[in-house]
Amino acid sequence: MAGTNRIDKTEKVGITLPISLLEQTDKVRGDIPRSTFIRRALQQFLRKEGK
Repeated sequence: MAGTNRIDKTEKVGITLPISLLEQTDKVRGDIPRSTFIRRALQQFLRKEGK
């Protein structure tokens, strides 16, 4: 996956989101797993903020 270093270790992070935000996310993400979709969205956000 672009933007992820292969030697990156992972850590589970529990977050609480409003149901309305989860519903919007589920409509947009299609068949991509929720955690993958949220991770990619966060990576894109951080890339934009870093510029």
